[in-house]
Amino acid sequence: MWRQGHLLSDDAIDALKINHRDGDERPIVIVATHDCDLAQDPEQEPNVEVVVGRFVGCRDGNCTHAKNARRLHIEFVGNIPFWGEFEATDKLSIDKISLNKFTPQCNAYLTSEGQATFQIWLASRYRRSAFPDEFERRLTRETKLADKISRMIKPYGEIITGVFFDVDSGEEVTRSGPDDTYVLDITILYTSPPDSSEASEGMAFKLAQAIEKVFKEKLFDPANKWQHIELRFCDAISESALTYDIFRQLKRWRLDHISLGADPQQPGIAE
Repeated sequence: MWRQGHLLSDDAIDALKINHRDGDERPIVIVATHDCDLAQDPEQEPNVEVVVGRFVGCRDGNCTHAKNARRLHIEFVGNIPFWGEFEATDKLSIDKISLNKFTPQCNAYLTSEGQATFQIWLASRYRRSAFPDEFERRLTRETKLADKISRMIKPYGEIITGVFFDVDSGEEVTRSGPDDTYVLDITILYTSPPDSSEASEGMAFKLAQAIEKVFKEKLFDPANKWQHIELRFCDAISESALTYDIFRQLKRWRLDHISLGADPQQPGIAE
């Protein structure tokens, strides 16, 4: 009966006394536990993990398509479509027997694409790309380019499904000083809905060109020499054209990048 991605009804939320962390917000509660574990006998798997979220009227483009490992904005369809916001830290374990007294909400649900996005987001908390600490410092603190890229990508949130970095062709190299540059290749992955494929392609390539421009303005000095990070290229590629072989060689750059600003910096797990 219960499946991953199902929403709890208002009756279940009230009976189980689940509240949003902000108190005044009416919560949205989504099941995070996998279908196989949900089907297990409660004596073997007694708890169900859920994520407590809230309704949002205006989605954030940097939080769609699981681009942000900490926060997800995702659309539910049904009688009255809406967008929900979920934080990775707002998880609860509830008793499976108590949950099984209720049925899932039937008038709001995820599409198959939304279900896949939700699964990717759940996994991304524990599966994040790790880049050299010095590269992260240069991108975030030294140049502030990380924040600028995030702001540039945000308006294209529904089109851009991922941003991937290849730093020094995957080699772990220790760099020292502005003249000892990291070599960076950026791949922007975009989706092409059937009714707007040409528009999506145009916007994605426009974004790629804009990112190239800010890198050059910031890091390419008057002596025609790169400093800190050399951007070799920034390309846009359609999801339908990305091969698995190419995908395996790339590391996703998460737009939350809060850990990159930590002191000391905390490495993630390579994807």
